[in-house]
Amino acid sequence: MPKRKCKFSVGLQKKYTCFRRGRDDFEGECMICKPGTFVSVANKGGRDLQSHVESEKHKKAIRGEASSAQLTDFFIKPCSKLEDEVTAAEGTFAFHTVKHHNSYNVMACTSGLLKTTFPDSNIARKFSSAKTKTEAIVNSVLAPDCLENVLKSIEENDVCYCGVSTDGSNHGSVKVFPIVIQYFDWKSGGLQSKIIEMQSQPNETADTILSYVKETLESKGLLKKCIAFIGDNCNTMFGGIRWDSEGRNVFAKLNNELDNKTLIGVGCPGHILNNCVHQAAETLDIDVESIIFKIYQYFHIYTVRTEQLKEYCEFVDTEYKKLLSHSKTRWLSLFPGVNRLIRVFPAVKAFFLSQNNPPTVLKRFFEHAFSEVYLLHLQSLMSMFHSYILELERENNSVVEVLKVLLCVQNVLNEHKSNNFMSLKVKSLLEEKRKEGLGAECNKFYADVNSLYDSCIEYLGKWMESMKEFSCFMWMSLSEPLEWDKVELSIKFLLDRDVSIDDVKCFDQFCNLKKFVDQYKGDDKFINLQAHQKWTKYFETSQNMCHSELLKIAQFFFAVASHDNANMEHIFSLMQSWWSKERGHLSLESLRSILLVQYNYKHFTCKEFHAYLLRNKQLLNKIRSTEKYAWARQHQKEEQSAFESDIP
Repeated sequence: MPKRKCKFSVGLQKKYTCFRRGRDDFEGECMICKPGTFVSVANKGGRDLQSHVESEKHKKAIRGEASSAQLTDFFIKPCSKLEDEVTAAEGTFAFHTVKHHNSYNVMACTSGLLKTTFPDSNIARKFSSAKTKTEAIVNSVLAPDCLENVLKSIEENDVCYCGVSTDGSNHGSVKVFPIVIQYFDWKSGGLQSKIIEMQSQPNETADTILSYVKETLESKGLLKKCIAFIGDNCNTMFGGIRWDSEGRNVFAKLNNELDNKTLIGVGCPGHILNNCVHQAAETLDIDVESIIFKIYQYFHIYTVRTEQLKEYCEFVDTEYKKLLSHSKTRWLSLFPGVNRLIRVFPAVKAFFLSQNNPPTVLKRFFEHAFSEVYLLHLQSLMSMFHSYILELERENNSVVEVLKVLLCVQNVLNEHKSNNFMSLKVKSLLEEKRKEGLGAECNKFYADVNSLYDSCIEYLGKWMESMKEFSCFMWMSLSEPLEWDKVELSIKFLLDRDVSIDDVKCFDQFCNLKKFVDQYKGDDKFINLQAHQKWTKYFETSQNMCHSELLKIAQFFFAVASHDNANMEHIFSLMQSWWSKERGHLSLESLRSILLVQYNYKHFTCKEFHAYLLRNKQLLNKIRSTEKYAWARQHQKEEQSAFESDIP
């Protein structure tokens, strides 16, 4: 027996963390076993505690504790830091799901997976957001927030002007019309393009579209700020080549609704270039569009025919490539179709001429001595158009940048015509045809080429007339030496549209702008910036008093979208990726919310959005609230109506 008793010391508590001091200094209480389980340490000290830890009773208690969750695991202390972090995580995962095109069904798995893979994380253990909750967060919290931020930014940053565009897309029997506004806000990074509404409409008449656009702009407080309408070139939108401001189209009707009657109309330049090529192709003796389509149809679902074509490719030592089709509604889809046919032309020609009963149209085409020559010339023309359309489709182009592209196309076509341009390969084939005694046919081809260029130049000239009114703003690209005379033309343009510009102040500000631009002479990085980026850079470095009049000009000019297709095609692509066969049950309300979040918050990364949520307590409270669910809002409405009916 020891001379003195052992005590439950601090050292023993550190070594055996499941014990705490018992009823006196000579015993410890086990916190894992049932309450009141005391172990005496008076005789053997630490060995007494070790014996208890190794006992079957203690091991059974440990197994029981591991399999049971504590009550605190299911509740979070209100208004705590942990509650905000969990809510921010749920909101961020909802945003992450939308941004990366994931299905809401994924969240049913994700919620449980986080608990399993991160068991030591309090946030992961308390994270609870499956399909229904994630959809409710997007529909009722994130989508309204992004729309509210757009309108708030316009109001707080004194944005005076905006342009509006819309177009329709079919999903089965549903006709969906997104409405997009464009405005210039240098404090937010320059030119902004945002969706403010997306609804289905029963038809696409001018009256229906007008009513929809007008009501949307009025409800958002933007009707008086609207100075431009942008749409495709169909008669419903503009009434023909010359924008008809007195007709029954959407542009004319919306113009009549505005008090100042100075609405600017902008069509789709990409559509113009696309139609220009189709118009030119129709002047040729050979219907190339029809040939491309028929060849594609002949092979695309027939395995036997395709395998035979592959054999012909091997025979003529040509690599097989799948033939492509085209559609008149898809811009320059004819170009890749012609490209692909030329690559396998010898094999395809040999295949059809060897068949017993090939389609008559295709047989005539391949028997035509100049079929390959026509294809090669059309390819060279379309390659030029294709490169310019890619420039037009660049995001956030201004009107002057688009006008420059159209003028370049016009100049190139005039040069081609004056020099009767043909590629060296075409000229080589023509020389061979002349040696074969086909001189008359070669002369006919030269005449066709000349007619093709005439058709392109005439069509382009007609449709460019409506864009030429913006030539007075060419100086705003800041890529050429600045001259005050050119700025004066812009001021006159704006004064005619009731935009007040103080030309005295503007001249002083122009001098400051000129100094700013001069310091970047020879700076390729600045020169290659888009126009709105150059202006944003200028406004960031100058004071408000030094740019007040120039800011009015910039806000008006950049509110006029260069065309609607770049934005609309992006939105329609997003729409198709969500409204696929696998997600056919997605409601229009959910799709609208998804596109609002995905398009209007495209500048956010998922990490940045998480930080944004943590800073926004009001948004976190909305995510936590049950009001985000449709049933809760409906219940609240019923209670409100019942309360109002009880009031005498």
